[in-house]
Amino acid sequence: MLQSPATRPSPPIETLYEAVKKNLDLAGGDVPLDRLMQLFRHLSDLHDTDVSSPLNMGYFCIDADAASVAAMDETNRRGANIGVTDQHPAAVAFEQYSIDLILAAFGIDPATGIGHFTACGTEANMTAMIVALTDRLSPGGPLQPDYDPALCLGDDGEPEPYDYWRHGSVPLRARPTVYVSPQTHASIEKNARNLIGLASIRKVPVTDDLRMDAAALDRAMATDRASGKYQPFLVVGSVGATPSGIIDPLAEVGEVCRKHKAWFHLDAPWGGIAAFSPDLKKRCLAGLEFADSLTFDPHKTLVPLGAGGAGMFLSRHRDSVARAFNVSGVDVAPHDYAYLSLQGSRVNSGLRVLTAILRPAELAARVAREAALGDQLRAMLRQAGWEIVNDTPLPVVCAIHPAMRSGAFSAEDAVDYLDLEGVLAKPEALRPNEPHALRLGLISRQTDAHSLSYVVERLGKFVAERS
Repeated sequence: MLQSPATRPSPPIETLYEAVKKNLDLAGGDVPLDRLMQLFRHLSDLHDTDVSSPLNMGYFCIDADAASVAAMDETNRRGANIGVTDQHPAAVAFEQYSIDLILAAFGIDPATGIGHFTACGTEANMTAMIVALTDRLSPGGPLQPDYDPALCLGDDGEPEPYDYWRHGSVPLRARPTVYVSPQTHASIEKNARNLIGLASIRKVPVTDDLRMDAAALDRAMATDRASGKYQPFLVVGSVGATPSGIIDPLAEVGEVCRKHKAWFHLDAPWGGIAAFSPDLKKRCLAGLEFADSLTFDPHKTLVPLGAGGAGMFLSRHRDSVARAFNVSGVDVAPHDYAYLSLQGSRVNSGLRVLTAILRPAELAARVAREAALGDQLRAMLRQAGWEIVNDTPLPVVCAIHPAMRSGAFSAEDAVDYLDLEGVLAKPEALRPNEPHALRLGLISRQTDAHSLSYVVERLGKFVAERS
């Protein structure tokens, strides 16, 4: 069966910029809008990845469908800012219903939990760090941090009790510390860099299967606290790590978090889709009840990346989120997003997400189908002589061929070859002293068994040429 290519020739961005600048030069006066749109379509069709291609096996960003496109068109046409709830109450109602359904899918009671859409997963992870700091390092919080009273002065100039939301991290005598693994998304380090400093990040070793070592985490947190130099407050676990698709041992890590009174956040931007499949939920999300909050990105698995709402922050602790963000001085409702999140102005993302989650049977079948395709691809690659070097029930396959270990070719070579054959794949560094792996992620709704055969056949031809 003919497979439409995902990859296209990709000249330097600087070259494309010059083409855009030349064709849209304002020196000649107003630029006709049809010229703008024609140029965009022309250059995008020539050079941008086709995310809807069945051979799109790169990083996760789901292809569009008619329902989600119609919903995006409807909300964009109305231009509602649902941060101003009294102006757009109907749009807010749809937004809140979509959030409540997703909270419930992750086992969070909408009556006591809370959630909102974010611009991306990085914003959701930053939200988690802010909420964890405020919750753990506040009066009456579980950690009771040691601080310098001279740096906690009230408006009258007199010392007052330390509270993170008022005084920040400066008065703390021990550095607030976040625990991650080598598989954790880089957004955690980016957020720490801006909030509390990179020195607050501690990397926990992984086991042979690339999952966070819960025993090593326990030892690290105990040692850090005993030193008096570090204050453990946050652990970030992965559900579907971007490089490998691994899932950290949620229950084991969660127990360690409870022992050390640390906030447990799950980064589940695409792996969280398992919540919508009864079988995968059991296999991927055992121990979910230990999590205080999580990140989930609808644009990776539910609806295409559009105008806002690419990520989500979800939490069991509504009061903790309000303590972190509510500057109104009064209690607010869960739908008062401007006082319960980083964003002020906010697009209506709920309608387009509802187009996917209001069809739960169809969604569950799609998720199960993609997981089965992942298993099929693993089996086909093993039969072709490849070694599968990641262990996950999710449809991300990382493989190393024996010829790669002998230096005959690299993952980068294989990726370049597949690129010429229309397949988007990625090289991944998973373990020290091991060749980079070839990573194939199944996300396009168009991918099927014929697509897998196409990829494996091309890889077989490539290996034969290089061996």
